[in-house]
Amino acid sequence: MQLIVIISYNATCQNYIFAQLNGTPLNTTGWNLQGNAHVANITGTGNSELLVCSVTGASGAVFYNQPINLSMCSRWKAEFDFRMFDGTGADGIAFCFLDVPPSGFVTGGGLGIPSTANGLKICFDTWNNCIPFDPNTVHVDMPKIEIRWGSGYDECVNQPTKDNSDGGISFIHSANYNHAKITYDNGSIQVFVNDSLYITGYQQFNFNGYLGFTASTGGYSDNHSIKNVIIYTEMPPSYAGSPTSLCPTDTVRLGGPSNPTYAYTWYPSTGLSDASVSAPLLRATNDSSDSRVYKYYVKTSFSNKPGCASVDSVAIKVYSNPKVHFITPDICLTDAIAQFSDSTFTNDNTTLPFLYQWNFGDPNAQAGNPNTSLAQNPSHSYSAASNYLVGLKVTNSKGCTDSLSKIFTVNGAVPKAGFTVNNATNLCSNQAVELISQCTVDFGSITKVQIFWGDTATVSYIDDHPFPGKMYYHNYPNPVTTNPSSYTIRMIAFSGISCGNELTKQISVLPAPHIQFSPIAALCDNGLPVNIIQDAQVPGMQGSFTYFGGGVSTDGMFDPRNAGPGTASILYKFTASNNCIDSGSETITIIPSPVVNAGPDLYVLQNESTVINATAPGTDLKYKWFPPTFLDYDTLLKPVCTPAYDTYYTLTVTGEGGCRNNSQVAVKILRSPLIPNAFSPNGDGINDTWGIKYLALYPNCDVRVFNRYGQLIFHSIGYNHPWDGTYKGQLMPVGVYCYIIDTKRQKNLFTGIVTLMR
Repeated sequence: MQLIVIISYNATCQNYIFAQLNGTPLNTTGWNLQGNAHVANITGTGNSELLVCSVTGASGAVFYNQPINLSMCSRWKAEFDFRMFDGTGADGIAFCFLDVPPSGFVTGGGLGIPSTANGLKICFDTWNNCIPFDPNTVHVDMPKIEIRWGSGYDECVNQPTKDNSDGGISFIHSANYNHAKITYDNGSIQVFVNDSLYITGYQQFNFNGYLGFTASTGGYSDNHSIKNVIIYTEMPPSYAGSPTSLCPTDTVRLGGPSNPTYAYTWYPSTGLSDASVSAPLLRATNDSSDSRVYKYYVKTSFSNKPGCASVDSVAIKVYSNPKVHFITPDICLTDAIAQFSDSTFTNDNTTLPFLYQWNFGDPNAQAGNPNTSLAQNPSHSYSAASNYLVGLKVTNSKGCTDSLSKIFTVNGAVPKAGFTVNNATNLCSNQAVELISQCTVDFGSITKVQIFWGDTATVSYIDDHPFPGKMYYHNYPNPVTTNPSSYTIRMIAFSGISCGNELTKQISVLPAPHIQFSPIAALCDNGLPVNIIQDAQVPGMQGSFTYFGGGVSTDGMFDPRNAGPGTASILYKFTASNNCIDSGSETITIIPSPVVNAGPDLYVLQNESTVINATAPGTDLKYKWFPPTFLDYDTLLKPVCTPAYDTYYTLTVTGEGGCRNNSQVAVKILRSPLIPNAFSPNGDGINDTWGIKYLALYPNCDVRVFNRYGQLIFHSIGYNHPWDGTYKGQLMPVGVYCYIIDTKRQKNLFTGIVTLMR
């Protein structure tokens, strides 16, 4: 914040307005209003008063946002007008120096002072709670003025108090405003009301705190308002200097005389000769095309108390230099004059008009054809083809200048047009013709090239920035024909306005093929290869096709099984017999066929039903079983089957785009086991194990064999390994053995005897 000097500049230290709360309407900038505090009209108009709390408000507060450090700046003075009236009499107003930041300030108890807030409170209280209450003397002996410090507000503590026992401060509760002045000097406190000293005290504070007001109505009611608030602090003066304007690179001195007992800090330091002296030099800079205003601040503190400082600022306006630009003409020696065009600009119109100083750099200039000019857009005649250094200096209305020099060429008067056509013997009508410039001039450079391509009578291409070897491109019409076309190219090369030369050449453009490629319908990813060559047509022109891409062979055979589901891109190229090429691409949608699994082979008893547990993930699928024999429904994914004999089924599933896939499953009748009554495990390879036909179809069958003593000598779940006539690795003796077979599917057990022979 910029502090305002209010007494003479040469004093040792100054009183500054630290904060103000005044004006019509009241200017609350920099102050933080809390609770019931708001701008209002109490006795005046124009919203020039601050109602800290009203008859209907419990409490309010207003504090200045900038703190003050009393350990560094040990003197301050506050003056303000206050009023408490319009109700039944209620509490009062306190001017405070508190450690509570004003942002988030919480209004509180007595006089609105938060109970946890520490600091100084100068209290103007209309209600004395420390004496017996007498309704007959309310507002006669009740008011008091207090100096309080510590936390919160304790009105009965033994600290400086002026009560109304002598009737001297009855005016505290009044319809009129009273003027208060409070001074603090290193702990010494004085309280004046209406220019009379009423109370003093002593208490030092050495912390950063905030100055402001609190108020509260307590249990009764009153309007508590303030106005004309001004707070002064005593500190060394800051002087940043007077506002000034200057041009870039100019130098100006800021600040003023130095005091050896003060310390100075300037910010920002950009461009300053020394940021720690009272009057540094500033070298201005401004590279933009706008005028810029820079603000420099100086903070001045006591050398032995660096925390007690004032701040002043000064605005420095730096004009922009003219942004000098000019356009040189393209001329040759035979042109009459060179016309120069100024394009200098600025974004700050206050710096207009400009003054111009041209130098044409012509050593052959004469009095009738001077080498300098003050015109904005001058002309000059040159007598020799050569390079000249032309300069322009521009000065704006503020005296700011800028300049620019350019090499300017007066070209020779003998240009020569020249060009070659790239790949001239194989120009195809569907490709751009490439022309390479070979223009020259006897001195300087070619300034313009004009090309008539020969396919239109009057339209030409103009290049104002040519150079040797520059490539030019042109697309001729691409008709559907088998006949070549001829064109005459005409190029004109200029070295100035009146110096030109032209060259013509005839070229022949071969007809290019035009491919017509019919869209290819979507295919299934398990479909058979298709030949796509038939979809390509080239009217009346011989040649051959070549194909590229996933799933396609070079001769045009596309196999969707190799491409896979998704979108396949097919690139095709047709090379005509004259070597002209046309190419293109097509996309083919490859639809994934359904994934089908008819399930494992099933075994059932005759006349027994089973569900064929097929799977085919997806939606909107159609199912068809073949044959439909013994199925309840042949269009269900999982039909019920009641077979009379072994049957092999095929499930066909049709999905998106009619794509199909199938899977097979066998449903077989479980036959009763054929149990032989004898076997001979003698190692001759014939009938060495007790083989039971069809028993392997019962994977969970239980087979048990006993000797004649009832001892279990063989047991098997499932019969994948038939009994070989042994028990615990030892060959059993010849004889008769009993068996019990439970197939787990047949209702009855199979029992009997089997004879082991040698």
